[in-house]
Amino acid sequence: MDCWNPDTFDEELRQLFHRYSEVIQCYFREDKRLMDEHLKSNPYESLKPNQHNAQYNRILEHILTPAFFDRSIRVWHYTRLLDYEVISIMQKIIPSTITSLNDRLNTLVKNKFLTRDEANIIIKESPFQSQENIRSNRFWSVTIPLSPENCGVKPLLESWGGESAYFWLSDEMTVNKLKKIGSPCIVEVETQLRDNLNAYSVAVTASKAWAVTLGEDVSIDGTDLAITGCIETADVLKVHTVKDEIFNEIGKTYPSGCGEILGTGPR
Repeated sequence: MDCWNPDTFDEELRQLFHRYSEVIQCYFREDKRLMDEHLKSNPYESLKPNQHNAQYNRILEHILTPAFFDRSIRVWHYTRLLDYEVISIMQKIIPSTITSLNDRLNTLVKNKFLTRDEANIIIKESPFQSQENIRSNRFWSVTIPLSPENCGVKPLLESWGGESAYFWLSDEMTVNKLKKIGSPCIVEVETQLRDNLNAYSVAVTASKAWAVTLGEDVSIDGTDLAITGCIETADVLKVHTVKDEIFNEIGKTYPSGCGEILGTGPR
């Protein structure tokens, strides 16, 4: 299931959204009206509260979010991998930790992609050193397909190792080396949503997508999603490399219909 595409919702979920269509439509219609009024105000007026906010949030938190607890959705992971890492991730997803980063760096040193000193610098300056509690044991993804040219994912495709390797790296030579290791990859993953925060974020995206089907002018912006407790059951569906024809079509014409739904094509 794609949370941005109601055509992929199962019948039970579609019936649930049908039941609350009026509230969803009224909320997003009023939200747009208030924003337009706010932006056009002269003299300036503060953004007014949405009268449907309380009812919409009650449905979102207590009805729609729980509906996603036991469902699986497709998410998108943007990274840069070597050929053997592509094979490895198709077999099993390894959560990001300082230990897994160190293991990967050791392999790069062994294969002469990096020197031992360069690997040590990466570990020393990794965000894991001060942000382990918010970065460790997570596999990051996004809930909607994004073009490889999207500014939010482009840095992830340009440098091997992700943010945990390059984000705070000060050595320019090592920074440039990471940009030459591996190839850009986009990984399609099917995951469950046992994490309440994940289910809530997905419910928000799904409600926006449903509002679009009701004729409302709503931007379907996805969210970051950290796969944590569901890593063992998460399933890699496909790995798209830069060599694949589909790679540059992701978020535009692939998956089918995403351009029209997400606003990157004719509507």
